[in-house]
Amino acid sequence: MTTFLLLALLALVFAFLVGFSGASLILGHIVGFVILSILPQLPSPGSFSVPNLNTGKRLLLYGRNVVIFLFDFLRDLTLSNLQLAMDVWTPKDYFNPRLIEVPVGDLTPFQLAFLAMRITLTPGTISIDVSDDQSTMIVHSMYPGESTAALLRYPIDILKRGL
Repeated sequence: MTTFLLLALLALVFAFLVGFSGASLILGHIVGFVILSILPQLPSPGSFSVPNLNTGKRLLLYGRNVVIFLFDFLRDLTLSNLQLAMDVWTPKDYFNPRLIEVPVGDLTPFQLAFLAMRITLTPGTISIDVSDDQSTMIVHSMYPGESTAALLRYPIDILKRGL
């Protein structure tokens, strides 16, 4: 049932993006089917690492982790934008691009994808690859420091707690 609803949602989004008509709705179903067949299986609600608590405590814990993660992301986004703007506006180049290996061995595939998106959305960093054994993620950083991998441990810890 969830797959059917997701397929219908993808078809509607596609139809609205290209101009709503019967043909675009049919084409949206085809594109949605292709997307859903290519993507790995969606995570089930029980696959998240939330402790076995009653529903109220679980929702509070999850909500708290979402708020912490969002504030951490917004802080990193703001600081990296300021750093990038300073580098663009000043005549001296401060960037020193490097590849960094970040240990991520204990994250699920969903959490790895979420972390890769978070890293890529932050200006000056991009996630490049995950090792075959999924123990390390390779990140390109324009402004690496000695503590760049350590700074990335905080969002990883938040993800492990149940996001």
